[in-house]
Amino acid sequence: MSRKTKKTNLPRQIIQWGFIAVIIFIAMLPFIKDDYTPDFEAYCPFGGVQALSSFLLNNSLACTMTSAQIAMGVLLILGIFLFSKLFCAYICPIGTISEWLGKLGEKMKIRITIKGIADKILRSLKYVLLFVTFYFTLSSNELFCKKFDPYYAVATGFSMDVVLLYASIAIALVVIGSVFLHLFWCKYLCPLGAISNIFKFAWFFIATILTYIILRQFNLNISFVWPLAFACIGGYILEIWGEKLLFLPVARITRNEQTCTDCQLCSRKCPQAIDVASMRVVRDIDCNLCSECVVVCPVKDTIQINNRSWLKWLPPVATIVLIITGLALSKVWDVPTIDQKWGIIDPKHSGVFTQSGLKNIKCYGSSMAFASKMRQVKGVLGVATYVSKNKVKIYFDPTVIDAVKIQSELFTPMKTPIRLLEKGIDHVKVVSLMLDNFFDPMDFTYLSILLQEKTEAIGVESEFSCPVMVRIYFPGNTDIDEQKLKTILESKTMQVESAGKIKTLDIAYRVANKPEISTITKRAYVEKMFQPFVKDFNDLAAYNVNVLDTLSVPLGANKYNTKAFPYLVSHLSNDSGVVEFMSALDSLQQIELRVVFVDTITNPAKILNAMKSDSLTVTYGEGDTGKVLNMFKF
Repeated sequence: MSRKTKKTNLPRQIIQWGFIAVIIFIAMLPFIKDDYTPDFEAYCPFGGVQALSSFLLNNSLACTMTSAQIAMGVLLILGIFLFSKLFCAYICPIGTISEWLGKLGEKMKIRITIKGIADKILRSLKYVLLFVTFYFTLSSNELFCKKFDPYYAVATGFSMDVVLLYASIAIALVVIGSVFLHLFWCKYLCPLGAISNIFKFAWFFIATILTYIILRQFNLNISFVWPLAFACIGGYILEIWGEKLLFLPVARITRNEQTCTDCQLCSRKCPQAIDVASMRVVRDIDCNLCSECVVVCPVKDTIQINNRSWLKWLPPVATIVLIITGLALSKVWDVPTIDQKWGIIDPKHSGVFTQSGLKNIKCYGSSMAFASKMRQVKGVLGVATYVSKNKVKIYFDPTVIDAVKIQSELFTPMKTPIRLLEKGIDHVKVVSLMLDNFFDPMDFTYLSILLQEKTEAIGVESEFSCPVMVRIYFPGNTDIDEQKLKTILESKTMQVESAGKIKTLDIAYRVANKPEISTITKRAYVEKMFQPFVKDFNDLAAYNVNVLDTLSVPLGANKYNTKAFPYLVSHLSNDSGVVEFMSALDSLQQIELRVVFVDTITNPAKILNAMKSDSLTVTYGEGDTGKVLNMFKF
């Protein structure tokens, strides 16, 4: 073989290796930087197309999706219209690995190309998978592809979003299929490959979407399932029989029949097993403009792109330009995770309140919970949330509610003891101050951890004001250095432990006034910090108060297990005579548990024995029952 036949497509290899290196680097970074959490779907174009579809259909983004994925999805479509499937040719890690494995099969002489009717039947599988993926994504606002995506499963180490069985089968098909068959996953199973082929038939795709939109405008309640099914079925039919109707992409591989020597190198080199040597213009649906045939051709200007020799640089350059454009667009294009309006919004008379820094706005679920809460506020007309920026927009009627009232509705007052008050302390010092950049329960949690680690504080509470009023409680014998406390509260970062790892969080609290120090009694502090737990069940309201009695049990050493009360409640509810469980303060300001029961059905001894049992029988939300070790000691 001559030296010319060994020419390599260096730009493509550099881009492919570059993206593999980036993925490996991102995967390894948590081992170097403990507080780094990799996001392997941050710029996924297929996730972006799903997210865009979800936004257009449901007016909400799929969970954790942002404008970055949307931008990449839009540019994927544009790139296919103009340059073919460049993502598949230059970026996709599954495609790259499949090609490498295919070369192994080629060397072992065990790789074959499926042709004829078998090839046509197998091509339907990726459209089935495309339908399933989009159906469940649009129905649930969760990216269904994460359950089986081989790349996502391997990159995340089989995260909780991955279904082990689905992903294992997909990985096996990628590996085994690539060794024995020409790009088995890419040709026959990849849903991104399916939707990319649909985009190549742009006229069909656009007609399908426009028809659906027009029918919806006539108030016809047509489910998204119909255009989705039509697109998948039509895309499959066009793929196997509609080559002459393939008007896009604009850029195509061309062959000069006059100078061609019929050496067949182009056909043999093609990763997709396209018979380039038999075509004047390559219109094959599988062509992704990888340019391997252009590079390998030994005769100058015989195989080109659109009969232009200078266009040989088009695919790698276009790939890089599209990526850079997507990254830039994602910085300026703000797509809301949800955008819901339940009132009439008049731009001239409605107000818009914007709040950033809400750390509890972190996904689709928390966004929907926020919208549900704001629906209950009189005068609020709608909300939009932006997960990537922890930001919300609230549309409101200024004649009913103002910005300060909206802020108060956003705010959740909280209080918590940080550590136990030592014996012998009969009074408590209170430091009252106002904190800027303090918005939600996550801020309160971070503040509590910061005070626990850096100060002798025994408790903290927050109260709405502008800025937020915070009261920090210290033992009465503590010398409080106001400047030192201010420095601690205005720390730029703090460290927390999560899943066994230490993470560094950015915080930006600012003390807005001179702290005021006062003193209260220990009794007043205990009463202020105590948060009673009350739960009734087994149809309490059906019983006359005359048949109810109460068993009181000191909480004692169980004071650290208050968060486990729901387990104890579920266990006690198995006794039909127990109808209420609560925590309260006794006369000595000690916490006690009070169990209300029907004296004709059960008795204190039976209840106490249940509380002392080695295990607790609990009923979960789905109705399933199970046993857990009893964490209480009475």
